[in-house]
Amino acid sequence: MHPTALSHTAALRRPPPRVARGVIAPTPTLTAREHAAVAALIARVVDRDDPPLLHALLFGSKARGDFDAASDVDVMLICDMDPEERRAAAAALAREADDVARATGVALEPWAVACADLEEGWRTPMLVDALEDGLPLWPPGAPPIRLPFTEADARFCAGCLLDWVYEGGTEARAALADGRWADAARRARDDITRLATAALLLEGDTRHRNVGSLRRFRRRFVQTGMVAPVVLPALAWAESAYAALPRHAGEAARLSAAAAETAPAGCRLAAVLEAVLVPWILDRMRALPGPAAATSPAAAPPWAPPPQTAAAPARC
Repeated sequence: MHPTALSHTAALRRPPPRVARGVIAPTPTLTAREHAAVAALIARVVDRDDPPLLHALLFGSKARGDFDAASDVDVMLICDMDPEERRAAAAALAREADDVARATGVALEPWAVACADLEEGWRTPMLVDALEDGLPLWPPGAPPIRLPFTEADARFCAGCLLDWVYEGGTEARAALADGRWADAARRARDDITRLATAALLLEGDTRHRNVGSLRRFRRRFVQTGMVAPVVLPALAWAESAYAALPRHAGEAARLSAAAAETAPAGCRLAAVLEAVLVPWILDRMRALPGPAAATSPAAAPPWAPPPQTAAAPARC
């Protein structure tokens, strides 16, 4: 593991076999039934040992204390696995959580994290924020994990967001041509939000999602004169494209009916924002350390920065 990351995550070594598999740290925000459900989930994951569990934390509203009656229990499971195994591991751990939920009546939301994801230059703001809020559960006595969101992390995340935006234009145009206006509007809305998010991340601003990202971008960049007001219609359209309806944890943000009806305009506005903002983002990315976004040479968009040689994150 990268020395910097290791200094923050020394507890992420394989717990010795004597650690009780079903014993977790006491957490005052969990009810007795929730505590038992989380302990049962962790016991199943430890017994399964595929991938091996290194560390478990409570995060989200139950960790912060701002939960309500509808809140589920978010559990981060940091495992000894390659990042490429993350999707399969997440599906397997979700099945374990569903089994526990059926037996206990407690809604559990596991998040499978590869220990390599904690490397500097590969961290996401969502991961860093979740660790900041996180309460250690297992192994008992493990210290909290706190990691900074660095310039290298910002460059990596902004590059990934630009890759998605580049793919989005083609996807949105195809959806419009097929008459799938809702799909086109959703893609335009999400790409506008991704561009705003990338700019904010490059300034070290991580605590924002969806509509919050759009509003913070407007305040930080447009109202201060850093970005031209020509982008304001795109921001306003994208904000109106988020349906003002409650959604369940893990559910994608819903699309407003008005956005679907105005999908062609939304796609045009997304293109305007892209033309204005991508050059600024690229200039900022080139000034920061860290690996370029993983883009194959054949699929590299015209704005992609020159590729850099970077070793893959090491396993713990």
